[in-house]
Amino acid sequence: MKKLLFLTATTFGAAVLIRRLVPAERRAQLREDIVQMPATMMEKCMDAMPEDSPPKVMTSGIRRMQEQNDELVALLREQNKLLRKQNDLLQTVVSAAESQG
Repeated sequence: MKKLLFLTATTFGAAVLIRRLVPAERRAQLREDIVQMPATMMEKCMDAMPEDSPPKVMTSGIRRMQEQNDELVALLREQNKLLRKQNDLLQTVVSAAESQG
């Protein structure tokens, strides 16, 4: 029990000391690096795999689907823009016809 208490106190003291000695910007960078570590490790694992491995094939397929979805969204936005212009023109023509007739 004494060992556990000593270890806890030592760890807490080290954390307080690091917090005092390391500048806030550096602590933020360290925190960000720790958060990004799993993603970085996963990227390295994926890079080490052969091209025909199932995880790599699956992620490349997902990436292609995301690219296709982005293209479809862009096309839909363009189509919506054109339809809005067409609707505005039709409303102008209808309002002009009503005012004349």
